[in-house]
Amino acid sequence: MTSLFDRLDEEEAATRGELEALREKIAVAEERLARLTITRDTLRSLESGGTDLDPSESAEKDRPFSPPTSDEDAVTDLAADRPTRQQPTSGPLDLETARKQMLALLESAGQPMKVSDITAAIGEPLSRTETSRSRLKRLVSERMVIENPTGWFAIPRTTESNRDTS
Repeated sequence: MTSLFDRLDEEEAATRGELEALREKIAVAEERLARLTITRDTLRSLESGGTDLDPSESAEKDRPFSPPTSDEDAVTDLAADRPTRQQPTSGPLDLETARKQMLALLESAGQPMKVSDITAAIGEPLSRTETSRSRLKRLVSERMVIENPTGWFAIPRTTESNRDTS
């Protein structure tokens, strides 16, 4: 009789493991869906605000990213890859608007970006770069954004290996 209980325990543990794996997959899918929704909402709000998004820029953003090796290279690389900048707003963006715009920008960029470029691209004055850095660091702590290398922010790629280590 003991062996039957052992077999039941093993089967129960295996089923619980399967459930946990399925829950993780669901969580990843829900997170992706939330990001897509935020991106769609942000793009709609930007579109209604009169900002034109150039679809030809997205093809250029699909090439692999390699971080610059020096500050001079960073200036050169960013000048070539700089996203279309919005005009600075009349005042600072509220927290939620800025977060949505940052996420949409990083999602569409497809590669890491520096804080100053993100700040300018969302229409914040460059004097608010440290505010943007703080918001990005918070997004990093919430695992919606990654910082790699230091000072470069991007949307984390969802891969099978990332899910296994989570």
